[in-house]
Amino acid sequence: MSNGIVNCIVQKGKGEMKTLLGLALVVCTAVSARAETQIFNAYDFAFENGPVLPELRIAYETHGNLDPGRDNAILLVHGASGDRHSFDSRIGPGKTFDTNKYFVITVDAIGGGESASPRDGLGQDFPRYTIRDMMAAQHALVTRGLELATLRAVGGSAMGSFVSLEWGIHHPEMVRGLILLLPSPKTKADFQLTVDLVTSVIALDPEWQGGRYTHNPVEGLRLAGMLYYPCVVSAAYLDRISAAQVAKELEESARSYARWDANSLVFRYAASRAHDVSAPFDGDMAAALSQIAAPTLILPSASDRLLGLGGARRIRDGVKLASYAEIPSDLGHRAGDAAPDTTEGRFIDQQIRAFLAKIE
Repeated sequence: MSNGIVNCIVQKGKGEMKTLLGLALVVCTAVSARAETQIFNAYDFAFENGPVLPELRIAYETHGNLDPGRDNAILLVHGASGDRHSFDSRIGPGKTFDTNKYFVITVDAIGGGESASPRDGLGQDFPRYTIRDMMAAQHALVTRGLELATLRAVGGSAMGSFVSLEWGIHHPEMVRGLILLLPSPKTKADFQLTVDLVTSVIALDPEWQGGRYTHNPVEGLRLAGMLYYPCVVSAAYLDRISAAQVAKELEESARSYARWDANSLVFRYAASRAHDVSAPFDGDMAAALSQIAAPTLILPSASDRLLGLGGARRIRDGVKLASYAEIPSDLGHRAGDAAPDTTEGRFIDQQIRAFLAKIE
């Protein structure tokens, strides 16, 4: 507390002093409760496709406290354009991921946020990473960095659900539950085409220079964001909002893409494009999904035209202990990121709370 604040309190009456001290306590408590970004370095990290980085940086935050048995940890993984803050509105005392019960870990996946990415300087020479590389880096963080032997749950939205699936397949002994928002076990041809178009639009910017640019190709990124927007909402949603709202949301999408380093965005979407959990099983999807032993909550959006419902239903049919519910919404792919106080948000909250209660 600064001298100025102390002097102010001394000069006040007894009642006012209590009020000021109470306010100071509230401020201090809020500051201490705020999660701090932490860094874990994985040394000599070998990527699935062969390259090795001497040091791979993984940024993460933790919320809440480990219980004495060290078995109440939940790992949350964001979508392709998100970061470790994507679930902030759902984390805290009494919230969906209740920090009075759980030790919640949020992480920046390889290639974005404050984790190692092309923007660090390697640019086009950064390893072409995969969804399984993201999972492997997080496994190193959890087991070596945090020294945890088990996770109460691993969950994520879209790309985060891809990563979560890999956790369930390759580390069934560690994971007690999977929470899959907007999932698919393998990307479809139309999603792959969308990524190809996004990448092509960025490459058409003269600043791109084959990815070895000196100035970030912002205009190409803006156009890519506008191209992507119609894919993440439904036709019904576009029909019910005004032209002014469409224009506003298009601009928001353009701006969000323009904040990315172009190589980092291109690499991130390339990893999502190549997503296929059956690849290590010679393309046998049934064999891949049968590895999952954990109870699995599957929550696709009923109106998602970016990933669709087919993949989610395939997971439902291939996982032994699956719970399936479609988010009733016309928000399309964006339903997975709906605010907690919306109809979609409340539905997601109810489903996750009920699921977590069953695996405690």
